[in-house]
Amino acid sequence: MRYVAIEKAKDNMVLAMPIYDSINRVLLATGTIMTRDYIRKLKARGLPGFYVEDELAKDIEVQDIVTQELRNEGVEALQRGDLDACMKVAERIVEQILSRPPIRLDMIDLRMFDDYTYRHSVNVAVMSTVIALNLGFNKKKLKEVSISAMLHDIGKLMLNPEILNKPGPLTESEYEHIRQHPQIAFDFLRQRMDISSTIRAGILSHHENEDGSGYPNGFVGDDIYIYAKIIHVADVFDALTSKRPYKVPYARSEAVEYLMGGCGRFFDRDVVEAFIQSVAIYPSGTEVMLSDGREGIVAANKWNPLRPLIRLWDGEEIDLNDSCNYRDLTIVPETDAILV
Repeated sequence: MRYVAIEKAKDNMVLAMPIYDSINRVLLATGTIMTRDYIRKLKARGLPGFYVEDELAKDIEVQDIVTQELRNEGVEALQRGDLDACMKVAERIVEQILSRPPIRLDMIDLRMFDDYTYRHSVNVAVMSTVIALNLGFNKKKLKEVSISAMLHDIGKLMLNPEILNKPGPLTESEYEHIRQHPQIAFDFLRQRMDISSTIRAGILSHHENEDGSGYPNGFVGDDIYIYAKIIHVADVFDALTSKRPYKVPYARSEAVEYLMGGCGRFFDRDVVEAFIQSVAIYPSGTEVMLSDGREGIVAANKWNPLRPLIRLWDGEEIDLNDSCNYRDLTIVPETDAILV
């Protein structure tokens, strides 16, 4: 299968994965033949794209490391504000990830505007767990990281929804209101004896920066708990690469550059390095342009996240790890490709 951005979608494409709405009903099932009307409605709802089956990509496998069913359960639990269900989903995320090594996030998120908030928390839980796994955490700590990440934005549910969902720039007072959500969540969860202090520390400090410029307490470096450092990286990456009504998403490569550039200032370097080993910068099935002008799709990711196997539109394959033949060939950043 391969991923098609909604702007490039065409009639008669065959859907390779189901598309869900904000309450997890199947809008379009696998095998659906896309029409102009379907595409128009999905674009209006903010869907960034979808996966299709065709001859060129029939042997390319793209598998989520956590099932869509479990992700949907997490979204539903968050929508209900059911903390017990959220914690159970977070623990099952760990179980599924541990059952599917080797681990690398290799799928584009299929998410619309109207379910961003809840799916963001599930995504951050999955990414944080994979980062923690690459940092060598044991199973108990993996589950704590997953729970902390799943609940990291729970404080936002207690904020003014008009401010939280405001499409335009926030005023200074509105921004200060938003900045209260980590402390609100931390205080709220104190009543739960089954939620450890380390889980709460991850939630409280997930907006703290290495140089002390973050919030709510301006913690610096080692004063920031490791769970929070992990969630911070996953949270920022998911926010940057998500399509929102008021912004276009970063390409994954751009988001990774931002994380790398922020090491020591915003982010912990070890956490960012573990993240880079956790995520496919160029996910399988996505379209790319090479520096010589040729175009194709990513057929597979190997050891180097910047040098995947590329399948051109005519079927020829180019392994960018082959330094003898393709040393000077690179993938053009998505923003540059648009300008070509």
